[in-house]
Amino acid sequence: MAKQSSKRSNLPGNLKFLLAEALITSAWVKLSLCFFPFTKVLTWMGAIHGESDYLADEQSAPVRSNIKSALRLCRRYALWPTECYTLAITGKILLKRRKINSTMYIGFRKSPEGKFEGHAWLRAHDTYITGFQESAGFSANITFS
Repeated sequence: MAKQSSKRSNLPGNLKFLLAEALITSAWVKLSLCFFPFTKVLTWMGAIHGESDYLADEQSAPVRSNIKSALRLCRRYALWPTECYTLAITGKILLKRRKINSTMYIGFRKSPEGKFEGHAWLRAHDTYITGFQESAGFSANITFS
């Protein structure tokens, strides 16, 4: 455990702040998903069937990269489960606070056992923020921008 703690203390100041913000926001999202009606959560996700811009934006690239790193660390250090859906909503909120447009994808696939599985991932401009690597085989059925 000491190794992990020292790695966190070696993070740059802005990434420490983003990690703290991601952890707090993720906890709030997780609790909200449990206690608020889904219609309330839908309002945080943006316009249904919308797509944000795919073009590169050099000005926001460092912020997007830091948010991506903070969410990766959040998934690792959070004391609660941070599923793809929780992380995608958390990332969407962090980006929105910084006035960076994003698109959240929700997709489904059929498992070899015949059960449907769902997955969520998030993209901002030309950067996939969360869940893209795990999205192979999922068809994006709905988007929120």
